[in-house]
Amino acid sequence: MKVFVTYRTMFTSSFLCRPVACVLLAAALLSLAARAGAQDAQDAASVDLVLKSGRSMRVALDHRVAIHKVGQPVAGTLVEPVYVYDRIVLPVGCHLTGHIERIDDPSKKKRTVAILNGDFSPHPVATLRFDSIVDPDGRTIRIDTVVKGGTLRARPHTAKKSKEDGDGEEKTGKVEQAKEAVSAQAHDALAMLKDPGKKERLEEFGISKLPYHSEYLAKGMVYDVQLVEPVNFGSVPAVATAPPGSLPAPDSVLEAKFETPIDSAKTPRGAPITAVLTQPVFSANHKLILPEGATLTGEVTLAKQARRWHRNGQLRVLFESVQSSTLASSPLRGSLYSVDAASGSGVTVDEEGGATIANSKKRFVAPALAVLALRGTTHHEDHLDADPGEPVQVVKTQGSPGAKAIGGLFGFGGIGAVAAQFYHPLAIGLSAVGAARTLYKNVYSKGSEMTFNADTPIEVRLAPGAANKNKSGAPNKNK
Repeated sequence: MKVFVTYRTMFTSSFLCRPVACVLLAAALLSLAARAGAQDAQDAASVDLVLKSGRSMRVALDHRVAIHKVGQPVAGTLVEPVYVYDRIVLPVGCHLTGHIERIDDPSKKKRTVAILNGDFSPHPVATLRFDSIVDPDGRTIRIDTVVKGGTLRARPHTAKKSKEDGDGEEKTGKVEQAKEAVSAQAHDALAMLKDPGKKERLEEFGISKLPYHSEYLAKGMVYDVQLVEPVNFGSVPAVATAPPGSLPAPDSVLEAKFETPIDSAKTPRGAPITAVLTQPVFSANHKLILPEGATLTGEVTLAKQARRWHRNGQLRVLFESVQSSTLASSPLRGSLYSVDAASGSGVTVDEEGGATIANSKKRFVAPALAVLALRGTTHHEDHLDADPGEPVQVVKTQGSPGAKAIGGLFGFGGIGAVAAQFYHPLAIGLSAVGAARTLYKNVYSKGSEMTFNADTPIEVRLAPGAANKNKSGAPNKNK
């Protein structure tokens, strides 16, 4: 009987332990599977840092380059950081080397206008190509590029602050906070594009007025250097992303480039536009909200053509949605906050995101000088002149030499300034041509069209309020 009880107890214990062992075994297998899945997820959460073909970079020439021959070397400096997905791969200041790939003749229209201004220079058109770039580690990377544009000392033209912005400390603070992380890089880029000194400007002006002179590419000329072949910087772990559906905070400022070219004379109101983020957007706790390459879509809300009496074209755009590899298309209202344009171009952006070209009052200086020169050239005086012991003679002075020189300069460049000194009727004719030309060009002529080329750098300011409210409710900073 005792033996029977012992076997019964052993059988019962074995039967009860069997489910417990199965549960423990299942838990162990689930734990191993979870670890393997986490490892796979960690391996999958890596980013290939590849600059894709078609991606453009902003490069400024380091020195003035006289155009002589194909193959002539050129050097430039990167004036904006280049991001891939969530980080910088090429910071501001990277050096590029290249050469003049092709030299073409100017258009017949350009050549005719130059000759009418007394300039008989050939005015060749140089096409550049950059072959290599030095990364932050000092490694020289071979690149294949197409170079476009050519903007003299380009810099951002930012919207003027409205009264509401000036009075609302919180609103202004958000904008400044959004731009704080990139301000140092912007200052570095602008430092490379300082205007030349008075001596250099005077030299450039004097050269341009010669009847024949060498053509050159100015120091600080900014080009869009577009990659033909992709460049791989390896793979890195991705940063943590914000919760699904997160958007940048209201009043944030996003860095982007136009994908769609826009022209106030050709682009109708309501035309769709796209722009691409050139810098990622992070939350306050440094979680990725929008990666580099996210697409902003919108439309042209105002397009006015340039008109006579120097009334310039106008454009206004509105962005309405954003989408990326981590975010489905979501509403995101924003307007133009700044645009890159040549120094001294007069481009202005208002608080509503409208862009136009402001006419400088300096444009009246040339017509005023030309009219005064014409008056001085046509003016004549009679005065008595006599040497001791000689009869008195009446001497006629026909125009002052200075007026003739200025009138001839406006009429036919350097050649006109010299020729006007020898023949008074010619001086009057050149002065009249110069006065008519400057008055037409600066007063009556059609104004300039407002254009945004593809790859033009812009900043987009998001609308305030709940329309663009981030789920986290925190302001965003760029990396």
